[in-house]
Amino acid sequence: MTINSLVDPKKRELVREAIRRKDASLLKRKPQEEPARTVKSDDKRKSGPHLSIFISSKNGLPFEEAFQLVESQKLIIASNKRLYNALNESNDWESIKDVFPCWSGTMTGYEGPGIPLGSVIEYVDQETKFRWIFPVPEKYQGMKDVILVAEHPDYSLEIKGNDRIVKAAVVDIIEKFPAESEKFYFTDPKHSIPFGNQVTETNLLQNLYRFEILDRIEKRVGPVDRLGSNVCKDGGHMVGLINRPSLGFGIAVESIVPYPGLKSVTKIQK
Repeated sequence: MTINSLVDPKKRELVREAIRRKDASLLKRKPQEEPARTVKSDDKRKSGPHLSIFISSKNGLPFEEAFQLVESQKLIIASNKRLYNALNESNDWESIKDVFPCWSGTMTGYEGPGIPLGSVIEYVDQETKFRWIFPVPEKYQGMKDVILVAEHPDYSLEIKGNDRIVKAAVVDIIEKFPAESEKFYFTDPKHSIPFGNQVTETNLLQNLYRFEILDRIEKRVGPVDRLGSNVCKDGGHMVGLINRPSLGFGIAVESIVPYPGLKSVTKIQK
């Protein structure tokens, strides 16, 4: 999908104007480095200022297989927010343009609009028939119109037959998760996930770096994907919550030093 297919001509031109203004400001801006972050886990992984291609889009893998390869190297999958920053607040996307479309390390789970959370959220990948399960912390059970979020490497995938269970050490919740897809929304500051009411045309011009297009289905468990590779025109402002985890996408990683990437991709043996 592109912005051309998502909005009416009047609003599309407003977005284009916002992009033109943003591109002009980027030419004067020095690249911003992301601060190092120590993850509280047994292997003490650290993220850093570098974004590197781990798996290119042309060698794209289903998320489960890509996840296992990343885990084998003790790396951190770039989060949705980090990829948003690369696409929309710097020129970092240029060095990783061959990764798009890609999976992010931001794992999510949400129910249908108006449906309260139970003890788990379940989603079935129609291609593989794998059932993706996101256990719901007790304190969040019963809440409606919310989305659960966990960031890599604060979760693992437990595989039991056809079940893919998200085992998260830290689970955040974002309230007022929108029901309507293919619309512009502001995003939460921590994960860059859309929430609240739709963005107005005035807001599109006044808040150039804070809006996203939500692309969602009825209910889902899976990672956020990012489509865009040339600053918004092909989806730089799109939060993908629609694609099956079995699709083959690229993977970018965050690291202290540039990561050389995989020289070849070997499918995980089942």
